[in-house]
Amino acid sequence: MTRSRKAGTTTGHGEVRRLWPAERDLFKAHLLRLDEVTRRERFGTAVNDDFLENYAVTTFGVGGLVYAYIEDGAVRGAAELRGLEDIMAQTGEAAFSVERDWRRRGIGGTLFGRLITAARNRGIRTLYMTCLPENAAMRRLARKFEADLAGGYADVEGVIATGRPTPFTILDEALDTARGFAAMAISLQRRFWRPALFGRSPGT
Repeated sequence: MTRSRKAGTTTGHGEVRRLWPAERDLFKAHLLRLDEVTRRERFGTAVNDDFLENYAVTTFGVGGLVYAYIEDGAVRGAAELRGLEDIMAQTGEAAFSVERDWRRRGIGGTLFGRLITAARNRGIRTLYMTCLPENAAMRRLARKFEADLAGGYADVEGVIATGRPTPFTILDEALDTARGFAAMAISLQRRFWRPALFGRSPGT
């Protein structure tokens, strides 16, 4: 079952929701699971585990927002919105990563929809994305959201006009944020309560 651009969006057996700083480890584990090709598609070059671990630490700073596809407690896809620290420019940058075995399920499209809603609600009028020329899946996704594509040998840049916020987009994100925060709280409770039930301290 797939429902796009709605609060509490579900795709297959998982859900798409905002990811919070307290869930950074889930995001890091997702990045570390990416295979070599997917890492290059996401970052435009080969990257190692050390780079990804550091990237996960800095992603949730000021100016960053992450939505994730979560299935069975694990992040299998993520979309990042960057540029919120310079909101006066009315531009932002979007980036995506979906683990190989979870592709072709509509996850990227659902993540993209949520990101566009978040961008327009924050006054971002233009959203940029960059991908490698051989990344046909990302170029198809960009065209689905009416992106203007331009580029050459090194990379392809997509430019998307997000539109202005409406009462519906604001309510949509507010409901999604509330649901995501509740899901995060429940996840943290399970993480700390489960070890206590078996007489262990969290993290041991």
